[in-house]
Order: sequence, then C-alpha cells, then structure tokens
Amino acid sequence: AQAILAQVATLARTYSIGLQNAARIEMGGSGAGKSKGKGKTVAKGSGKTSFTSVKSSISGSKPAPWVKQTTAPAAKPWSSPAASKGSRKGAVVSKGASKGKSKGKGKGKDKGKKKGPADFDSDFWTRKLEEENRTELEGSYTGTISKYIFKQGWGFIAPDDHDSLPAQAREALSKAHEDAEAAGKNVSDANWIYFRKPDVDQELYPLKDGMAVNFTVYMDEKGCGACGITAQ
Repeated sequence: AQAILAQVATLARTYSIGLQNAARIEMGGSGAGKSKGKGKTVAKGSGKTSFTSVKSSISGSKPAPWVKQTTAPAAKPWSSPAASKGSRKGAVVSKGASKGKSKGKGKGKDKGKKKGPADFDSDFWTRKLEEENRTELEGSYTGTISKYIFKQGWGFIAPDDHDSLPAQAREALSKAHEDAEAAGKNVSDANWIYFRKPDVDQELYPLKDGMAVNFTVYMDEKGCGACGITAQ
C-alpha cells in the first residue's frame, strides 16, 4: 500500500510540473503577441525566420568530408563555339569599320577638289602669260579645232593654209615637231598650232572638234601658239 501511495504522489508531482510548464509557455507566447502585435502572425513569422535561418546556416555550412565534391570547370573562350563565332564576327565588323573609314576619307578628300582647268579670270593664266614673254605676229588666219582636252584646258588648231603663216611661225612649228619625234612622242600633225583655254572666246565653249575658227599667232620661249580665237 505504501508503494502504491508513493507512485501516486510521484505522478501527481509530475502532472503538476507539466501544468506549470504549459502555463509558462502560454504566458510567454501571449507576451510576445502583446509586444509584437498579433500572436498568430508573430508566431508564424518567427517560425519562418527560424526555419530560414536554420536553412541558411545549413546551406552555408561546410559539407562533410565524406561527401563527394563536384565543381564545374571554368569556361574557356577558345573551347566555346559561341565565343569563337562572336570573336570572328567582331573581327569582320572591325574590318568593315576600317573599310568604311578609309572609303569615306578618300571620298571627302577628292570631293572638295575642282575638276577641270582654272577659270578664265584666274590668276593662274595671268602668271603663265607673264612667264612666256609672248610676241604676237601680224595677220589673221582661219582653221578648225582639231583637239581639245577639257580637263587640262588646252588643245590644237589645224590651220587651213599652213603656207600663209609667217615664216617665223612655220619654222617654230617645224622645230617643235622634230623635238617631239626625238623625244619619242607621237605627233599627229606637224602643222597643228597649240592654244589654251583663255586664248578662246568664251562664247565658243563648249569646244568641239571640227569647229571653224579665226585666230592670230604668237611667238614665245616655247615656240608658236594661237590666240584671239573666235568663231568664223
């Protein structure tokens, strides 16, 4: 009977301690709810936070030595087809840029330059006239435009009657022909007389081969030439 009573007393004390612990836990939960707001929300949030913290600590912890470690090898640019293709593409683009640059530069440089001879009133012709020491010969003659090079601004007149030219002019033309042949130049006609752009009346332009003209002749340090060229 005494043994039974002792067991009952022990059970009673254990039950009492359990009730006290339960009361403390309940009081602690309600206290947290009062300080934070709603007990349910706090308990739920606290549980999530604790679980996340535990999960983070687990994921961040060093794995056990017996667990096999696998690490992905570092990607090598030369082993990747995509990288290689991209590199080749980049090189082509660079080449195109260089090509475009040189092409644009060449165009811009040539675009500003004027094509053809100087204007009629340009100082260029005045300086050449002063350097040549021209002496105009008497007489007026007829002939045709045999050749005119527009880009360079000079050409030749074929006189209708070569023998009617002054003797001084004929001798100069003959000497010029001999000098040209000696230099290996191909001379079309020994009687052709040289002229240039400002020696022609502006109303005659554009000049055409076979155009009939009137002209006078002059002598300078280089030989014989035609000037005062007008329409017949």
